[in-house]
Amino acid sequence: MVEKVYAKLKKEFDLPDFDFLNKEFEIATIEPDGFLLREIKRKIKDRLNYASDILNKIIQPETAALSDLYEYRCFDDEDKQKIFELFSRILYLSRKIVESEFLLDEKKDAEIIKEVAEKWPDIRKEMIPFVKSLEACWQEIPSSDHGLKEYLG
Repeated sequence: MVEKVYAKLKKEFDLPDFDFLNKEFEIATIEPDGFLLREIKRKIKDRLNYASDILNKIIQPETAALSDLYEYRCFDDEDKQKIFELFSRILYLSRKIVESEFLLDEKKDAEIIKEVAEKWPDIRKEMIPFVKSLEACWQEIPSSDHGLKEYLG
């Protein structure tokens, strides 16, 4: 059902292919209720927020979360600068979606969907090395990690 409703909007606003958006943002699960573009934006925002949360913890770890503190140490200043630049691009798109929520303009909704659809594949690819570094960070935990031992008591 959602695909049929989307097909009409795609034609009207020159939107990306349904299959592409579904693969990237899982839009097939949306129940079309008359505001399909708004719902698609919310799915996109969820994915953007998920990515920004991962990066945010690397840039500014929660001091109460042991995992955040440990992972923070796995990145050097150069990595953190790259992470911040990626984080900024993600937050820019997320904030554009927030703005569009207040505008209530279908044309603006379509524009932000197109913009994110164009930029997201590169962002997703840029996330992969950082996520792999987080994973690698946990592969070998040095037994001589004095700071960690002090933290744990």
